Parts: sequence; structure tokens; C-alpha cells
Amino acid sequence: MTSSDNTIWQGCVLAIVAGYADAVGFLTFGAFAGAMTGNTVLLGIALAGADFGAAAQSVLIIAAFLGGVGASAVLAQRVPLMAVFGIEAAAIVAAALIAPAFAAPVLAFAMGLQNAAMTRFAGASLNTVVLTGNLQKMMQGFLGRFTGVTKPPGSEADGSAVIARLWIAYLAGVVAGALADRWIAHPLLPVVLLLPLALVRRPAFPNR
Repeated sequence: MTSSDNTIWQGCVLAIVAGYADAVGFLTFGAFAGAMTGNTVLLGIALAGADFGAAAQSVLIIAAFLGGVGASAVLAQRVPLMAVFGIEAAAIVAAALIAPAFAAPVLAFAMGLQNAAMTRFAGASLNTVVLTGNLQKMMQGFLGRFTGVTKPPGSEADGSAVIARLWIAYLAGVVAGALADRWIAHPLLPVVLLLPLALVRRPAFPNR
């Protein structure tokens, strides 16, 4: 599931899904679907304020995300990618329809599945859900290209252009999710329709 022939098109589709889910998750549930750094911040704030109910909810969301990552790793050896995205889609639909206290962890589980399902795009190892590391790689690649700064050990060919496109796609997903949260009764439902597109190895953008 993590072969190097995944295209930028697939990465951008998944980044849109992740951005959309993070926006709706934050606006609807007060937590992030895929940004565990943000949820860790919310956990720390809750602990500092002795709000142990909110802290427990943050712990559950983080655990659900990690569970999704683990499940994706196990499923990778047993089922096709289509089945993994099918489970992700089912989890997103469930999160759209159940009570918020349960929906936030279910949505985080879906994003954990996605984050581990595909990790290589156009020859670069990248995440479609967690972007901080991607942006670090982009800056290191930029410096390496124009200043000769040594890249970190084990780094691949410069993927700065790929990362920039994934970031833009994620941002577009956030905007779409925020608008959907205003206009749609169950805003998570439409984004499920994008997941099948991530199975299409379409060279919508040049890889370099």
C-alpha cells in the first residue's frame, strides 16, 4: 500500500480529505481529527485546568488515531487498499451520524488509517494527515537546492514541489470543510465521495 508509484494526484486527494476532516472535527467536536499535536495541546490545557473530562476525551482521541495507524499497518498485509479506504469511509460516515463524544475518536481512527495507508508519493516519504514533518522536509529541500546545506541522513530526492502541493490541497480541504460545516447538516458525509479518487493513479501533476 505504500509503493513509490503513488502519484501526487493521490496524495492531494488524501490531503484534501484530511484537511476537511480536521476543519469539521475542530468546528463540530472541538478537537482535531488528524493533528495529534493540536490534541496534545488541548490535553495539556485540560490538565492544567483540572478539566479531567476534557483530558480523557483528548486521550481517547489520540489513542483512537494510534489505533487507526496500527490497524492500517496490520491490514496492509491482508487486504487491498480499497478495503482500507472502505473502512475509513465507514468510520467517517459513522462519525457524521453519532454523538460528538463518540464521533471525535471515530474520526481520529479514520485519519489514523489514512495516515499509514499511503506514505510515499512521487518517490518521497510523506504524510497526508500530519503536515509538520512535511513542511520541515520542504524547507530542508529548499535550502539543500539553493544553499548546498546538507540534507538529513536517509533523505530522498527533493520532494519540495510535492509537499507544497499537498499543503495547498490540505488547505483547500480545510476551507471546504469549514464552509460545509456552515451549510450542511452532516458536513462529514460529502468528503467520503473523494476517497475512491485516491485509488486512481492519475498523473494529474508532473512529479517533478
